[in-house]
Amino acid sequence: MTENQILKINKKSFIIVCIILGILMTLTYILTYLVPKGEFVEGVYQTIPSFNLPVWKWIGAPVLVLGSDSGLNIIVISLFIIILSGSFQVMNKTDGISSIIGYLVNRFSNNKKLLMSLIVLLFMGLGAFFGIFEEAVTLLPIIVLLALSLGWDTFTGLGMCLLAAGFGFSTAITNPFSIGLGSTVMGISLMEGMGYRLILFFIMYGLLLLFLFIHIKKIEKKPQSSITYESDEEKRKDMLFHLEQNPRALRVYTIFFLILLALIILSSILPFLQGYSIPIIALAFLVGIFICGLRLSHSFLTILKWFLSGMKAMAPAIIMILMAASIQYILNEGKVLDTLIYQLESVFAGGSKFKAVLFIYLLILIIQFFIGSASAKIPLLLPILSQLATNVGITKNIALLAFVFGDGFTDLIYPTNPVLLIALGMVGLSYPKWFKKTGLLQLAILIITVVFLYIAFLINY
Repeated sequence: MTENQILKINKKSFIIVCIILGILMTLTYILTYLVPKGEFVEGVYQTIPSFNLPVWKWIGAPVLVLGSDSGLNIIVISLFIIILSGSFQVMNKTDGISSIIGYLVNRFSNNKKLLMSLIVLLFMGLGAFFGIFEEAVTLLPIIVLLALSLGWDTFTGLGMCLLAAGFGFSTAITNPFSIGLGSTVMGISLMEGMGYRLILFFIMYGLLLLFLFIHIKKIEKKPQSSITYESDEEKRKDMLFHLEQNPRALRVYTIFFLILLALIILSSILPFLQGYSIPIIALAFLVGIFICGLRLSHSFLTILKWFLSGMKAMAPAIIMILMAASIQYILNEGKVLDTLIYQLESVFAGGSKFKAVLFIYLLILIIQFFIGSASAKIPLLLPILSQLATNVGITKNIALLAFVFGDGFTDLIYPTNPVLLIALGMVGLSYPKWFKKTGLLQLAILIITVVFLYIAFLINY
């Protein structure tokens, strides 16, 4: 955080992430030479003549990916991130952030854990019911600054917002992008097994709160133990706001975020808007932030200047998005992605019925590293998994549950997930530190989800 910017990609974090992604791109390119070529045609795997992927496609993948099937989605996400950055810069300059945080700190100063519990529940609920994950980044800066104002650290803010949204997305009570679309493809009812998923939701809610409570107790006792202690001290020195409230700004931005929340929910539940939530939210920010600034008596040119400076600060994020997307592009162009899926299925299929459930879970955990989008994996994998479930004798519900687990929680740990990288870059936390801090939590998640899959198997879920 600097004196002039509310959101900015940390230089050190940016370099580390680019090095990691560059290594992964190189390993993926080598893989195209080692794995036989093949593809699924109407659900049946077929080999194709071998060929070598040109070196220029590997080197130029971050640009060439824009011409692929996922190119439009990449452009939308990139625009979303920089519009978000510009909007928060305007919000900061017009006293919006200071007013909102000031109100929350004053309101919950004597019951900070209650505030944390409510915020975590909100973001988990948005993820579980409406499939909100990428969109949660819109509120990450405010939640991180709120955590700092309450005496906690940047990681606590990430936990309250990003981890909570990811946990909710992964429990998928009615998440339209995983359990919703998946149940449609597999020909089962969305309502089947909802009670079981609700139980899992509250168990995961308790796990996340326990994790965060242990963390804040530790840093309250010894602030130096925070993984972001030094950077947080700098942030506090250069804090971009005072906790004095501007009633007019508070009122204007409260209305703005209520409208934004309504748009997020509507774009998740209305069929004709599903799949367009990010463009809708980006447009809402683009238009809404200028309206808010004008309502607060600032000129259009001044607002535009602030907005453009905020966009510029987040521009490096686009490079990280392109490099992360390049990994799937290289596998697709090398015609080895379908082969990897087929070979994994051949290796792990067979044995007991519960082993088949674990195979599905493991398969998704592996494929998720290369294909992060649930909507991209569903048409590719779920017809195969549906047939596998029928052949082995397990329910389609449990196969879909294994898919949802493998698809969701890994978004919070895999470096090929651009949303995670952007969020970490925004707050200046390096990926290695994040991985180290959340590694045991991910292990706990793995154990709990396997247990829930086994219970589901026993009760014929």
